[in-house]
Parts: sequence; structure tokens; C-alpha cells
Amino acid sequence: MAPPGFHPALNIDVLALVADSVICTDENGRILVFNRAAEQAFGYDASDVIGQPVEMLLPPGDRAEHVHQVRSFASRDGARKRLMGHRREVRGRRKSGEEFPAEAMVSRQTIEGRTILTVVLRDITERKALEELREALARELEHRMRNVLSVVNSIVTISAANAVNMETFKESLLGRLKALAATQGALGLGAQEGAALSALLLAELAQYQTPAGTNVRIEGPLVSLGPRAAQMLALAVHELATNSAKYGALSHAGGCVEVMSAFKGKGDKALLVIQWRETGGPPVTPPTRQGFGTRLITQVVAKALRADVAMDYRPEGLTCRITAPRTMVELDRQDQARTRA
Repeated sequence: MAPPGFHPALNIDVLALVADSVICTDENGRILVFNRAAEQAFGYDASDVIGQPVEMLLPPGDRAEHVHQVRSFASRDGARKRLMGHRREVRGRRKSGEEFPAEAMVSRQTIEGRTILTVVLRDITERKALEELREALARELEHRMRNVLSVVNSIVTISAANAVNMETFKESLLGRLKALAATQGALGLGAQEGAALSALLLAELAQYQTPAGTNVRIEGPLVSLGPRAAQMLALAVHELATNSAKYGALSHAGGCVEVMSAFKGKGDKALLVIQWRETGGPPVTPPTRQGFGTRLITQVVAKALRADVAMDYRPEGLTCRITAPRTMVELDRQDQARTRA
């Protein structure tokens, strides 16, 4: 007797050519046929499973229910109650113990008086992973959009409250929105990516650099910022740079802005310290009122990053120090690995 799936005219095992797993059992669920695709999917050789209960290919928690379904489907009444070819999602269990999602289609035949159940099973691990990735990206996009709209709302509200007239309101608002938009472009909207702190600083300060570049100095370790930290710090740097260009070191030919960053401590308890220091500009006097830029940095940015912010209006130049937990600022290690991959 030719083995199941064997086609004498073609002299080949047809089931070996099928990409999906094909598993045949008797009415008691004992495996009769286990094709090559099934061997690859489950990690067993056919000789290991022939004659064994098909439940060995299922997670332990699913086995009792499966036995009940097999007995029902093997009966004539059960077969009439269920559409042939109905595909449903199940979970399989490989020889290694790993579980995986699959789609299964079951049919019932009577061969030489015996009831034979045939399962055609397709491993959908990759499809499920793509679906989960799409869902994660959609959630990330929604989350980022809420954050951006929240920041924009704060910018508009506080800009309007501090504006002298419509012209100054328009000028300050457009500048701040431009900085926010530039950060979004650097991050890649909806992607799990970060922005390097040095690149963020250069993007804002490049327009103020002299040809020799001596009026802007940036030093510190490589820091890959998470999306929210990049947004907040980009806004803070924009405010500091704009203020410096109008009244501080960047408004003077001999002025200089130095941005130093360093990690303090180790591991998840480490802090990232970013210091903005101006020298060589006009003499500084402490402001009599707190403007938008100061409020944005000391309130909005500080709250978002759980950071301590210190503004020191020294006569020789403004110094701003932002100290934030590393875990609130730096891109998560797993996300960094995904970005590099």
C-alpha cells in the first residue's frame, strides 16, 4: 500500500511539496501522517510522532479542550454542525517547548471504513509579529501626536500671555513651532527612533556659529535622546539660543556659548547634567519678570523630564543647568538596538 500523499503516476510524495503542515489523525487523535512542513514547523521527525496523540503538538492548557473537540468533530453529528474548511486560530507547541500562533483548517473523511481527520496548519508567527508592530507604531504615533499637541497648546497659551503685540506674538510663536517641527523631523514621526543630543544642539546653534565656529562649543558623551526628551530639550535650547542672540553672548562679536553634558552616577540611577554657559557677552542683570522662555524651561521641561533646572544670571553671562534622570532622557536600550538594526 502506498504511503498517504504518494502519487504513483508522478512517483513523488505530494505532501512533501505542500508548504503548510499536514497532519492526519484517526478518530482518537492518534497521528497517522506528518508531512515535511510539519516536521519543520514543530521540530519533530515524523517517526517521533506517528502513533502519538496529536495533543503533544499543543500547549498543555489547550489539550483537554482539543480532545473534546476532536471527539465531537469525529462524530457524524459534529461534522454536520461544523463547516468543512473553516479556518480558525490556534496555538502550536514545538519540540523545544516554544509556543507559536497558527491557523488551522480541519476536514473529516472516511477511508476504508476508518474516520480520518486532516489538519492543514499554517504558522503565522511572522504575520502576528508584523500585526503587533503595526499596532505598536499606531499607538506610538497617537501618543506622540498627543504630546505634540499638548506642547503646542502650552506654547500658544504662554506666548500669547507674554506678547506685547500681534507682531511679537507671531514672531515668537513661529520660531518656537519651527524648533518643534525640526525636532519632529529629526525623530522621524511615528518611528521608534531617538536623536543624538549633540545633533540636536548643533541643529539649533549652527545658524549662530561664526565661520570659524569658535563662538559655539559642544562637549560631552554620546547621548541618544528618547522622543519626548528630544522635544523638550529642543524647545529649551531654542529659548536659550534665541535669548542669547538677542541679549546675550551670541549677540556680541566676542561672545561664546558652551554646552557641556556629562553623566553623574552609574546605571539606572545615573543623572544627565546639561550645562549651558555664556561668556563674553554684554553684562547680565537678573530679569525683573519671568518670561516665556524661563517658564518653559523651569516648568514645562522640568516637569516633563522630572528634572532640576537652575538659572544663574551671572554678570559675565547666563548659566542654565538641567539635571535629569538618565532613564527619563536617554533612549531605552532595547529601542537603541532596534534603531541600529
